[in-house]
Amino acid sequence: MRATTSPAAISATTIAATTLPAGGTAPPAGGLPSVTAAAYAVYDASTGTWLAQSQADQQRPVGSVMKLLTSYVILQAGDLTKEVTVPQLRVDLSESAIGLYEGEQLPRDVLLRAMLIVSANDAAQTLAIDVGGSTEGFVTMMNVAAAELGLTNTVAANPIGLDADGAHSSARDMITVASVLIQNETFRAAVAKMTASLHGQTFANTNKLLTTYPGADGIKTGHTTGAGYCVVGSATRDGRTLIVAVLGEPSDNARVADASALLDWGFAQP
Repeated sequence: MRATTSPAAISATTIAATTLPAGGTAPPAGGLPSVTAAAYAVYDASTGTWLAQSQADQQRPVGSVMKLLTSYVILQAGDLTKEVTVPQLRVDLSESAIGLYEGEQLPRDVLLRAMLIVSANDAAQTLAIDVGGSTEGFVTMMNVAAAELGLTNTVAANPIGLDADGAHSSARDMITVASVLIQNETFRAAVAKMTASLHGQTFANTNKLLTTYPGADGIKTGHTTGAGYCVVGSATRDGRTLIVAVLGEPSDNARVADASALLDWGFAQP
């Protein structure tokens, strides 16, 4: 195990510089559950301790889990009440979306919640163009942020997390971003919500841990052909918060089961 100082508190709207979890490899830990994830890590956010890992620094596609880095850049920009006009978008109907239409005006915080709860790609694209001036400009901001955060295994190619040549992250990097983001009240409230509503429709949170795991309070799922099924999950019990990342799972059920098993194991550690 390796301990590090817990990240400093940040404001509700803007993420400031913060102390990040240290890297490194947790030693073998007895009783770890057998999981099918290609890579995983378990982090105690309350003490700043990496509890367990397997291939935690392996560079892999992570699907919409990359929207955690997207969220970081958006929250750094601040001004969450700013009204944003939805531009002309190209959204594959087979992808996650919340049904935004060109010319519609919504505040940044509504779009952020849509992106996090529903994994809405149309919301992510709209925010990226608003904050970065263009999708390309925003991706540059993402990669600058990744470097500032010390995410040595992360390269973004789009704000959505779609498979792309050269794009990847790792279990440790995504937990590192998550450990910073959960200090933000707006982010923390969004990822704990069960549903999002827009245009008279209600959409369920893509993270099934929220309805199946006692104490679950986040964070983000992802799935693409290249990434498999992924989740960065968090849970809080008796004031102790753990974050788990499981990447490259064969199914939604597998990622939920393995994340739950690793959280159970983590909470059983002193």
